[in-house]
Amino acid sequence: MPWKKIILLILVLGVLGGIAFVAGLPMLKGYLVQEKPLENADAIVVMAGNREERLPAAARLYHDGVASTVLLANDGVFASWSREYQRNLYLVEWAREDLLDMGVPREDIVLLEFTECGSIHDALNTRDYVLPREGISSLLVVTSDYHARRTLWSFRHVFREEDIRIGIHPAGQEKNGSSQNLRTLALELFKYVYYRVRYGLPIQP
Repeated sequence: MPWKKIILLILVLGVLGGIAFVAGLPMLKGYLVQEKPLENADAIVVMAGNREERLPAAARLYHDGVASTVLLANDGVFASWSREYQRNLYLVEWAREDLLDMGVPREDIVLLEFTECGSIHDALNTRDYVLPREGISSLLVVTSDYHARRTLWSFRHVFREEDIRIGIHPAGQEKNGSSQNLRTLALELFKYVYYRVRYGLPIQP
C-alpha cells in the first residue's frame, strides 16, 4: 500500500475512533447494519464465520424458496474430528454438515475454494465460482448484521464490472440486532474504512 494511503488510513481511523467512542453502540450498529433484500436469487452465499447465526438464516432463506443453491465461503480453517468421516473437517465442511441437519440437500450446497482469509477474498472466490457458470445473475449474501456493510461493499467492488445483482441479508435481525459490544463494532468500522482505502473505488457507501 502506498505510504500516502497508509497515512490517510491512520488519520481516518483516529478520527473514527473518536467518533465511535462518542457515538456509542446504537449509532455504530445503525451504520454498520445494512440490508438489501432480494425476493429471489440464483444463489445464497454464506460468509465464513459465526455458523450459529449465519447458517440458520441461510437455511430459512433456502426453504423459503429464495434460492436453490447455497455457496459456503471457505476460511481454510482446519477444525475438529468427525466420527462419521473419520478425519478432521475444515470449518466449511462442518458448515455443510450443519446445513444438511437443517434440511438443505447435499447437492444444493457448494463449498467454495480457499485462497486467503478475509471478506474481500470470500467475494473473489465467489466470483471465481460464479463467472464460468451460466445462469447466475443474482446473489444474496448472508452474514452477521454488524458485518453487512463491509460485506456488501466487498461484493459490489469485486463484481463491479459484472452484470450480477448483489443483495445482503444481515443475520441476527430477528434477535433485535447483534449482541456485539462497542469494541467489536468499532473494530468492524475500522475494517470497513481500511477496505475502502486499501481496495477502494468510491462506489456505493
